[in-house]
Order: sequence, then C-alpha cells, then structure tokens
Amino acid sequence: MKHISNPLLWLLLAFTLFFLGLGAVGFVGPDEPRYADVARGMMQSGDYVTPRLFGSPWFEKPPLYYWLAALFFHMGVNEVNARLPSALAACLFVWFWFTLSNRQFGTRTAALTSILLGSTLGWIGFAHAASMDMLFSATLDGALILLGIWFWQKQKQYLYGFYVLLALATLAKGPVAVVLAGLIALAYVVTYRDWETLWRTIYSPALSFFFVLAAPWYVFCYQRNGLAFVEEFIIKHNLGRYTSTALGHPQPVWFYLPIIAAGLFPWAPMLLLPITELLTRAGALFADRRKTFLFYWAATIFVFFSLSKNKLPSYVLPALPPLTLWIALIIEHGKFGESMELGSQESEAGSQKKGTARGSTALATGEHATALQVQSAVSEATYLQRLAVWLIGASAVLLLSLPLVTAVLGDSLATGLRHALASSNADHWWTPFRNGPVPPQAALLLLLPVGFGLFMLWRRNILEACLLVLVGVAMSMLGIVQYVSPAINRVASVRSVSQRLETLQIEANQLAIWQLHRNQSFGLSFYTGRLLPEWHPQDSPESISYVIAKDDARIADAQPMTLFIGQRLRLWALPPAQIEIHIENSKNSDE
Repeated sequence: MKHISNPLLWLLLAFTLFFLGLGAVGFVGPDEPRYADVARGMMQSGDYVTPRLFGSPWFEKPPLYYWLAALFFHMGVNEVNARLPSALAACLFVWFWFTLSNRQFGTRTAALTSILLGSTLGWIGFAHAASMDMLFSATLDGALILLGIWFWQKQKQYLYGFYVLLALATLAKGPVAVVLAGLIALAYVVTYRDWETLWRTIYSPALSFFFVLAAPWYVFCYQRNGLAFVEEFIIKHNLGRYTSTALGHPQPVWFYLPIIAAGLFPWAPMLLLPITELLTRAGALFADRRKTFLFYWAATIFVFFSLSKNKLPSYVLPALPPLTLWIALIIEHGKFGESMELGSQESEAGSQKKGTARGSTALATGEHATALQVQSAVSEATYLQRLAVWLIGASAVLLLSLPLVTAVLGDSLATGLRHALASSNADHWWTPFRNGPVPPQAALLLLLPVGFGLFMLWRRNILEACLLVLVGVAMSMLGIVQYVSPAINRVASVRSVSQRLETLQIEANQLAIWQLHRNQSFGLSFYTGRLLPEWHPQDSPESISYVIAKDDARIADAQPMTLFIGQRLRLWALPPAQIEIHIENSKNSDE
C-alpha cells in the first residue's frame, strides 16, 4: 500500500480511535465521577497536594491524573476534559512505542506492533476513561521499554529516560510501579547473570532523577496530613489492596486469563503465537535477550496481579504493549525473516557439507546433524508462519462479532459484564441486527475492511491486512459513537438524570438519595456538585424536599414526579412529614 505511510491517515485513525466520542457518554462507574471531583476540587481550591473528594481528604491514588485533569478543567469541567489525559497518554504512547520499536526492530515490526496495540479493546477503552490507568500504563510501559534498551545497548540516555518515566508512573498509581519494574529487571538479570548491569542500573546518577520527580509530592502530602496519609494510601490502598479482600474486588486466580484475551480484542487469537513459541521453542526464546525481556515484562504483570487478593481488569493493561511487540517479532522475524535467515544457513551448511565430503566420517556426521537441526528450525518457522496467517484471519473475522457485543455493552458498563451476560438471552444477542441501535447496513459495512483484509492476507501482505483490520476497528468506533453511545449514556450514566433535575430547577441542597448503587450516588454527587446525603424517614432535614430512589421503592404520602427508565430510578417530592417506606420488590434492595 502506497498510502500506508501517509501521516494524515494515521492522524485521522488516532483521532477516531482515541478522541472521538470522549463526551458522548456521561461518567460511568464509581471511579470516574470521584476522580473528576478530586480534580475539580484541586482546580477550585488551588491545593495540588492533598486530594479531596467532595471536600474531604481522600488518599486512594497519587496526583498525576488529578493535576492533568485540573489543568484541562480550566477549559471547562466536563467529561471531555476529564478524559483528555487518558486519550492523550494513549495516543502519545503509541507514537513513542512506534518510534523506539522502529529504532530497535525495524519499520515493519514497529508498524505492526503499533497497529495491534492501537486497535485493541483495552487500549481504546481505557483511552476513553477518566482514570489514572492509562497514564500509569503509558508511563510504566514507556519506562520499561527504555530499561530494556538500556540492558541491550548500555547507552546512558535510556537509563535516564527510564527513571524519569518511572517517577511519573509512581505519581500516576504509586509504589507498585517500582515493584513491577524491579521484579522484571531482576528476573532478566538473574537469567543472564548480568550482575554488573544491575549494579550500574542502581548505582547511577540517573536514579536521582527519580527521587527529584517522584518524592516531593509524597513528602509534602505526609507533612500536611501525617499518619492519615500513610495509613490510607500506603497501608490500605497499596499493601491492603494486594493482601486483603476488604476493598471488595476478590476474584479467582484465573481471572486475568479471559481479561487479557478480551483486552486484546480483536487480536485475541494472536495470543497463540507467543504461547506456541514458549511451549515449542523455549530455548530459542531465551537465547534472544529482547524476547526474554518481553516475556518477563508480560508474565510478571500477569502473575503479580493474579496473586493479588483484589483484581480489576485495568491492572493488566500494561501487559498489552509487550504482548503486541512479542507477537509482531514472531510474525516479522520468528517466521518470515527467520525462515529466510535459516534457509540461508541451511544453504551454507549444505555447501560446507559438499566441500568437506572427502573429510573424515566424524566430520560428515556432525555436518549432517547440523543440517538436520537447521531443517527442523526451518520447519518450526514455517509452521509459525502458517499459524500466523490463520490467526490474523481469525482476528479479522472476530471483528465481525462487534455488533453482537454492543447488545450487552451498556448493561456491562452499568452493572458489570457478568450480570449483563446473565440477564441476556439468545434473542437479545441478535438485537443489533434487528431493532437495536446499530442499523443492519452500518453493521454490514464491516464486511468491507474485513473482506479486503482477508484478500491481503491471502496474498501474504501481512501488514496491509492488519491495517485494514485497524480501519475496521475505527469504523466500529464511529458506529458506537453514533448509534450505541446514546443507549449507553441512558443506561450506564446518571448524566441525563442530573440534566432533568436542572430542568425541574431542583437545587442540590434540596435533594437526597436513598439506597442507590454507588455508581449512581457518586455520579449524582458529581453532577450536582455536592455529596448528596442518604435519606432517612426518621431523621430527614427540613431542607430536603426531594428524594431519588430505586424505581421499586415507595415513599408513603410522597408524590412521584419523574421515572428514569434507563437508570431504574424515580424522583419523589416529599410531604411535610415522612411516615414509612416499604419495598415493593425487595429482591433488588441490595443493589
């Protein structure tokens, strides 16, 4: 493809994948509105040291996201500016990833890993989230690729860059960045017994850059807040999050197996490439220092968080870049390039064999064994080559399932994927093709890039085939923003509820909530600009005139005003005296 290097094409794709629709959906879940409120509080108060949630100190996360969001909030406090830090981090990292990969592995490998990473569900999804997960992944992964290059080339500028980005990762999500980087580096050094490099990495002036950048906030926050900061941030939300289930996110040890596959969508079938290489060619894998580093990078993140008591899907987001680079290396070197290289070796071995045929029998036997080894390696490379073609084709076809995924997308964001799948049925899966938000003709447009991609794959144009799948993912984003986002906004966000309250001219100090899901309570508190109190009939302040409750709750003698069908909420106008509450359907009272 002549236009594959056109910068306008990549700018258009980057905008579509990472920036389009940032404000199409209101804040989702409990975290987005909380993080956005902390950033809003920093902007309004001018205190950029102590994070505050609705005015009270809150030490769940470090400040990097809050600082950036507060900066963008000067342009307006809204969802777009709250999600801009993540979108910019995702986009800039893909550019950074391509630049370094191009220098180390060649243009085709760099383009392939960037295409794979930039079109994954995980990278696109968290680029649209008002959270610190993308900032953490971009800074940590940027630091680790620089660390790898330092290990391979021993050029000091990469070590300095590593410590700078590691400091930013520590400001994005805490000391876990240092722990992960240390474990990966230690595993690599132990494998090759490169103790001198480990010594030079630790005892280097570059380390001072880490402390200069990362330490001041921790010191200032401790000086202002004392042991409360240590107990809440270090002990509870770092050590406790790993060793205890008190924070409420327990999952089985295998939890991240499907999460990694889902995060790589539509390239999930490509996971078979590194798995196959690890199982069948482990010796060759560990003989390559670059692939060994990538293996420890992805495996350490996966194993470390699999052993954690609390698990969330975002924890393994930093594993996506090394996995896509590993896959790209297998495709470009482990198969096509390597098979050509091995073929040349085989030819040389054959020539040497002919030239020494008159030699001793022992020498001839050794040459024959060498030729057999080379032939075996060529056979393995050819097998991986064929496997890659089939897996890329499977990934392209898998993209066609995206309209089916939209059938549960809104519910999964609102209540979780497990609940959404449990409440779905066979007919519901086909809703997008019949009467769902995605018109059938729009869904069928995906056949164009997928079809052309399969054609390019048939012609062995691997990079072009993957690019066409990327185009298909961008087209899917257009469809989601255009057709699916309104439904997601109605079901998964309370923004429409707050907008309705504004039209009714209901002030925040007149409003209370009653037994709402925390996604809804934090969302409403952000949009009303006030931590809404929990309402009790026996102890209701006189200023409270309205209550938002679940649609199956009944407040005696109160007047029902508005039913929010998507959120399953109802607004009640309170009488002068509250008498009793009863639940019409108690099975959902604990939601």
